[in-house]
Amino acid sequence: MFLLSPAHWEVKKVKGKGLGVFVKKEIEKGTVIGDYLGRIIKIAEYDLKKDKKGLYLMFLNDEAAIYPDLKKPGTHLLNHSCEPNCWIYPYRGHTLFFALRKIEPGEELTISYLLPPKSKNENSCTHSCKCKSKSCTGTMHMTESKFKIWRDFQDKKEIKTLNYTFGKNLLKLKKYPKKVPIIFASRIESVLPRLLPLS
Repeated sequence: MFLLSPAHWEVKKVKGKGLGVFVKKEIEKGTVIGDYLGRIIKIAEYDLKKDKKGLYLMFLNDEAAIYPDLKKPGTHLLNHSCEPNCWIYPYRGHTLFFALRKIEPGEELTISYLLPPKSKNENSCTHSCKCKSKSCTGTMHMTESKFKIWRDFQDKKEIKTLNYTFGKNLLKLKKYPKKVPIIFASRIESVLPRLLPLS
């Protein structure tokens, strides 16, 4: 679900990537763009290899994830990039997307999918990156060392526990912040150089 009005964004086809979200009006650094909503599913019962629609799963924890309504536009349409302009902000058990920097009209909104490292048995992995950034790694998967940095960073955050029911939709909050707190933004900025292959 987008929290910005449609005057700020539009969904367009992107060659080789399906759909993408593009900016129509400037978005300021720190602006909350949307909330990742959908049905709560059990990760153990989901087979990523059989999902032909794309990579739309948003992990909540080791047992639960969100699968969005693909008929509605939302943050699930943001494509992966090795040099993303958006990031995630855990807020009251929800996953909000926010602008890492000022985003200009015409730019595509992107995020790092932060996929765990490929196992040695995953020769047929199709999670290749097509972002074409200067520092593109060619994959959406993190290295073992970067994944450990991200897990350690996540484990230190104070995230309110979400009460959820499998098979039910994660309901939108009554109120959302317009911007991420400065202290959270600065923590993200401090860890990003160790996570991303920024050029």
